Amino acid sequence: MTENNSQTGPSLQDVLDGLASNSRDSDTRRRDLRSAVVCFAALVDSSPAHVSFDLAAIRSVLDLMVPIRAKISRKRWANLRSDLSAAIAASGLCPMLKTSKVELSESWAFLLDKAKAPKMRDGLSRFARWASERQIAPRNVNREVVDRFISELKSASLVRKIAELSQTIVRSWNRVARSFPEESLQPIEVRRRINGVPRFPWQDLPTSFREDVDDYLKWASVPDPLDENARHTPLAPKTRRLQRDHLHSAVTAAVAAGIDGNQLVGLRSLVELEIFKKILRYRWESEGRKLTAYTHGLAGSLIAIAKEWVSVPSDALATLRAIRHKLGVLPIGLTDKNKNLLRHFNDKGLLRMLVNLPDRLWRHAVGELKTSRREFIDLQNALAIDILLVAPLRMKNLTALSFDEHIHWPEGQGKPAIVVFKSDETKNKVSLEFELPPVISDRLHVLRNKIAPMVTGKRPDRLFVTWRGKPRTQAALAVAIEKTVLKYVGVRLTPHQFRHLAAKIILDRNPGAFELVRELMGHKNIQTTINFYAGIDTKRAGRAQVQLIAKIKRGDTE
Repeated sequence: MTENNSQTGPSLQDVLDGLASNSRDSDTRRRDLRSAVVCFAALVDSSPAHVSFDLAAIRSVLDLMVPIRAKISRKRWANLRSDLSAAIAASGLCPMLKTSKVELSESWAFLLDKAKAPKMRDGLSRFARWASERQIAPRNVNREVVDRFISELKSASLVRKIAELSQTIVRSWNRVARSFPEESLQPIEVRRRINGVPRFPWQDLPTSFREDVDDYLKWASVPDPLDENARHTPLAPKTRRLQRDHLHSAVTAAVAAGIDGNQLVGLRSLVELEIFKKILRYRWESEGRKLTAYTHGLAGSLIAIAKEWVSVPSDALATLRAIRHKLGVLPIGLTDKNKNLLRHFNDKGLLRMLVNLPDRLWRHAVGELKTSRREFIDLQNALAIDILLVAPLRMKNLTALSFDEHIHWPEGQGKPAIVVFKSDETKNKVSLEFELPPVISDRLHVLRNKIAPMVTGKRPDRLFVTWRGKPRTQAALAVAIEKTVLKYVGVRLTPHQFRHLAAKIILDRNPGAFELVRELMGHKNIQTTINFYAGIDTKRAGRAQVQLIAKIKRGDTE
């Protein structure tokens, strides 16, 4: 947060001064608005006079702040953003954009009435009211109109996550345009950016290039394993999507580096020596002159395509590999982001808060289940976190958990349950078997046989289902887990990062226990485990050395 030490621009104190001279609002209302300004300043460890009046900076703080970490009540947090926005407007310092009370125009009301799906309506509600106020009809909406709306929000609002709002609006708009072709609405291209540069429009590439990409991805899926030209194994759908993304990024980098898009007539073009160099050089320079994991993966995808699809000569392939190697190698082990995350859990109180979270969620959700279907999802989120704490599965396996196939009670109800995955179901082709403690085992039994039938009308086979009984997607479950931990613990912890946390917990209490970590993670090779988690163990060794030196200083030589 920028502090206004120079006193050359307005600060939040100017907002307070404007509120003091505002006679339109009641004393109670002005008190609440003043409280919001003072509370925000306290959140950034400053006084109103030393906090610059910068809407972008204020939005950023509010977007990143978590109530439990900020140590303010949820009620205060729920009203803070709106009260702060109202305080700025009431002070007269800056007019704030408001749409909540704007009446929809006839054309917008008609369109949103047709678009009953929440994914359509929710993403367009504020935009539709803004457009109504400016007499912009749905048929006149295009990219320029959306950009204008976002620009006005940035300059006159504290709306959350503005960076994501444009994409939300465009995706919702395109759903409406596809669903109601009779309205003649203009679809809007979804922009993706690479280091601030919009992606090169895929449809502007030569038809031959796009067809070559489609043919390659189809071949990589191995539609006919008996074809003499079939790939030896199919690429997973996720890998094919990533390669498609890599190719789009490579095209964008090539064009940004000066290559004419029409020159890219096929995948062979991307692996030509000079174009390959320009792609990697552009990305290396635009990413701060360093090699990132994404660019390393992009180069790997191009090299694999050069070998398997384009069939370049072996000397040319070696040259491509040598070029990638010149950019350096990725560091071994956990990323700085993951290391910083694990440091949070050196706080034993925070770790206890996470470990106790499933019990807290379960008790609350069971108590509220009769009045809300939302609690049915919360019960599953509690079980997901509980399972990840004792059996840190990869997200694909966690989502796929099936009562009949993966969860077994060999000793009967009331005893530990066993989670089993066959080798062909895991990433490393290693079979997994975990024992779940009786408390989790009992909750699984209750969920399937009592709670789920009450909500969905039947006993589910899958553990994670919607209130309609349909399997929850991997993405939906991952987001739910991350949001739940953030809300109640105040730390952004993805499901995959539970694996790193499990390794830390083991090694903090059992220095050098890499074999135990390897078995828990399902790694084939212990060197993989050591490469990832040796840093965690060296810190424990360092603490032991400090204790030894302290003993020597005290004269204890034994």
